[in-house]
Parts: sequence; C-alpha cells; structure tokens
Amino acid sequence: MNITAFEVIPYNIPFVTPLQTAGNTYTHREGVWLQLKSGELTGVGEAAPLEGFNLETLKEVHYALEGFHQAVDGEGFEIDELFSLIEVHTEDAPSARFALESAVYDMLSKDAGVPLCKYLNSNAKPEIAVNGLVGLHLPADGFKVMKVKVGYQNLFDAIENMEYLTQSFGNDVLFRLDCNGAFDLPRAIRFCKEMERFNIDYIEQPLPGDNLEDLAELIYHTEIPIAVDESLTNFVSAEKIVEEQAADVFVIKPMVSGGFSECTKIINLAQTENIRTVITSSLETNIGRLACLHLALANEISGPCGFATGELLNDDKPTQPIQGGKIAISDSHGLGIDL
Repeated sequence: MNITAFEVIPYNIPFVTPLQTAGNTYTHREGVWLQLKSGELTGVGEAAPLEGFNLETLKEVHYALEGFHQAVDGEGFEIDELFSLIEVHTEDAPSARFALESAVYDMLSKDAGVPLCKYLNSNAKPEIAVNGLVGLHLPADGFKVMKVKVGYQNLFDAIENMEYLTQSFGNDVLFRLDCNGAFDLPRAIRFCKEMERFNIDYIEQPLPGDNLEDLAELIYHTEIPIAVDESLTNFVSAEKIVEEQAADVFVIKPMVSGGFSECTKIINLAQTENIRTVITSSLETNIGRLACLHLALANEISGPCGFATGELLNDDKPTQPIQGGKIAISDSHGLGIDL
C-alpha cells in the first residue's frame, strides 16, 4: 500500500451541556480527524486523547502522526509492514494508533467491498446492544441497561437517586454505576453494600486506577461485579489486573488502549480468564465511535456497549440511529463515514 495523501484536521467541539464525572468536568472535546488516501481509496480515523484517561497529549498525537507520515511518504509497503510502522511511531500515543489503524482498515475493507467489521470477521453481526445514559436518555427510549455517573454525591443522595431511577425506568432495567475512582476502600465497601438492594449490572472503577490491591479486596466484600476502566490502559495493564484478580469486567476504550490490535489482545485475554468485556467510546465524534462499533462487532461482544454518546456533543456529523437500545452499522463498505 502506498499512502498518497495524508491530512490531519483539528477539531474542538463543545458538549451540549458540561459533562461532570467524579474527577473532571468536560466542557468540550478536542482532537483530530485523520484522512489517508491510497490511489482511489480513502480512509478516515480519529485521535482524541481524553484528560483523566489518556496519558498522551494532543501535541504528542500530532508528533506521532507526523512521524508516521514522514516514514511512509512516497514509499510503498506491505500491509504487515504498514501496521508495524504504525506501532513503532505510536508507542506513546495510543489514540494516534487508533486513528491510523482505523484509517488503514477503512481503506482495506473498502477495497474488499465489505463493512470494516466483516473484513476483520466474516461472522460479525450488523448490530449490537448499547447502554443508555441517565440524564440523556428516557425510559421510553427502550434501553435495557443505563449508565449512571456516581461518586460526586454523598451516599444518602446516591441512594435516593437510585430509588428514583428504579421507579422511573422499572425493575427490569439494569444500572451501571460509574464512580471514576471516587472512593477509598472503606467508602467503596459501604457504597457497594448499599447498592446491592438495586438492580446493578456492575460498579465501574470505584477505586483509583492504580489501586489494584484494594480493588481485589473489594470484590470479596460485594456481590456486585466490579469493572475496571481507568485501570485498563493496554494489554500489560490487563495482565496485571488479571494477576491481581482485581476485576470481574473489563471496560475497554480503544482510544485509550491503542486501537484494534491491542484491544483484540485484551478481549482474548478476558475471554480466557472468564472476564466480561464491554467496549465504550471516549466521548469522541462519530468517526471514532464508528471505529469502536466495528471493533466490538468484529470481536462479537455480546453485552451492551457504550456507544450512545453522540447526543452529548454539538457535532454536525451524522450519528448512527439507536432503536430499541441497539445500534447497527450501515451497508456501506469500510467504516461507513467520510470527512
């Protein structure tokens, strides 16, 4: 493959309303869209490091992308060589790796005349269940699982809020409680005990990301599955989590973990260790979300994933429609979107 054009387009898009977590308040999303060309083929990707999750900065993303551009400019490479170059130039910038892998797979699957997920796995299904977001989606929207941001309230307010949500959404809806590392171990134990009266799918990152020992201890104190998000940054971190027995669920953000190849390694490890896997976006735009969607479909993820975030952004790019709590790819070849 010969990369004949390489374009990086910065963006800065505000959220419709500021997004609050236990550790941060986000008012806008900043990143870059990437467009590659090889002859008549065009591929797109997105790199958008998220503060509090990614370790790299947007400036480092630009450096990584430019380094790759210089390495491939005017040269032809075998596909394996191209992916090796991506890995070399994005070692410290996983979001850049995600963008480059997305763009190359977009071109390869267009050339093959199939959607990207089908290029990676011919048995991939065309749709997947997704969780809704409390504060954005309503009971009438039909989601079977709702995600709730917690950890910024006191315990009594959190209990009252869960009572209200259970009454509003019904007893058949599961809730995922995202703590963003807000608690220490004693508070986490008490929080989990109080939440056991509700219909909880899992509690996500109740303790800081680097505190695997206490996460493992917490698992012994609650019947609710414990998920890791901030703790899980790449395959090495996944191995350490498994070694410490610190999670029942892996929440994988491809923008953080480095894209298709690294995420697939993590998913395979999780399957071997009987750990549930959930793929979520990193609040990026539709280009990145579609890449996450294709990755999840290609790996036949069975449970609801976190892709219903498009309405959070004042983004003018079309969003995949969500019907009955499910999102589907189009019949388009490749990623299914162009710049």
